[in-house]
Amino acid sequence: MLELFRKDQPLGYILLFFYCVLLRIPSFIGETNWTPLSSSAFSDIVYNAIGYTSMVAQITGTLLIFIQAILINVMVNNNRITRESSLFPGLFYIFICTMFPDFNYLSPALMANTFVILALFNVFSSYKKSGQSGDVFNAGLFVSTAMLFDFSYCIFFISCFVGFLIVRSFRFIERVQYFLGFVIPIFLGGTYYFWMGRLPDFLMKFPENIKWLDWAANVNYILYIKLAILVFLLLLTVLNYSNYGRKNNVHAMRKVDVLLWFMLLPLITFSFQSGIRLDHFLIIAVPMGILLGYSMLLISNKLIADMMHLILISISFLFQYILL
Repeated sequence: MLELFRKDQPLGYILLFFYCVLLRIPSFIGETNWTPLSSSAFSDIVYNAIGYTSMVAQITGTLLIFIQAILINVMVNNNRITRESSLFPGLFYIFICTMFPDFNYLSPALMANTFVILALFNVFSSYKKSGQSGDVFNAGLFVSTAMLFDFSYCIFFISCFVGFLIVRSFRFIERVQYFLGFVIPIFLGGTYYFWMGRLPDFLMKFPENIKWLDWAANVNYILYIKLAILVFLLLLTVLNYSNYGRKNNVHAMRKVDVLLWFMLLPLITFSFQSGIRLDHFLIIAVPMGILLGYSMLLISNKLIADMMHLILISISFLFQYILL
């Protein structure tokens, strides 16, 4: 099955769409009373318009994941992060975003991931550029927008900053521009809420999202199994670091380093974000999906790669349809 996505070609994107729909089917047929435990300025605007779990919200979530997967594939292939162009990064991003029933909603994290991808686009496109600060400003703007969908995404302010230090000479004036880009969406969001007569609501969304070690999920053996699977996949991507560098150039490895910062640093948010549930793992879905796809691409025996993918899909279906 993976062979269908091993090459970057138009037919593959059509199949990628059906792959996304197939894994998202449980979100359309199951009944749920899911609601986000924490609220943010921009996500509340979306929910007021289309609701939490309406058919429109589920369709929007499915299309959003597919569009994000396309953006990821374009970004990875254009920057030659992997040794060969494929659809694996986007494919495994879709898999992570649909792996468990806990992820199958239009969550604030899912919406925020769009802007994490765009921020990464700008970090990578600024590689070794000097005297051009548009990418720096845009990255700050996108990170701030992501934060206004999900407060915990404020951690990417640091990840992006470190990313620029890795890929370019990050001058003082560019750091100021990065900060200005970060501030502007907050100012515009506050202006909108002020215009609507709800500025106090906007301001309170920041402290309301901070609570130390506030785990809100139901703790049982199924949760531990899900956590074990996620930790295993996380370790797989990290421990493969030395393999990413084989037959790869220095430019690509610097971008892999950026992805690792985007994947590992956000784990800190599990300690201070209020209302933590399993779907908070979507905060690392973008870099994790890319690196998991890269890890699968490095498996020389295609049969083994197919078997691993089939096992992962089977585990996902087990949780989606049986271990609800």
